[in-house]
Amino acid sequence: MVKYVALIRLKPGYDPDETWALWRTKHTVWAKKSLLPELKQYFINRVVGTIGDSDVYGFAEMLFDDVDSCKRALDRLLASPPDEVILRFELERIILEFEEVPL
Repeated sequence: MVKYVALIRLKPGYDPDETWALWRTKHTVWAKKSLLPELKQYFINRVVGTIGDSDVYGFAEMLFDDVDSCKRALDRLLASPPDEVILRFELERIILEFEEVPL
């Protein structure tokens, strides 16, 4: 499996709490419509504390079977008209191979 991660910075002028509420509701519906059926899991994360200075607002994690299915789904997402939440974000996007390490 691969993981798509978007590191998110909130653009100036947007309320963080209002954005979180919209991200949790409207945006997740918009994203799932474009990413399914390839999307296997979807996590949204809001930063609640930092170690040192950081302007990161949050990050999104999406799991896919492989790089091709991830790219296919993301191509559909990026080709669709953006919703009001995505317009509030500055994004850094990466695709990762990952491994769960037993503890």
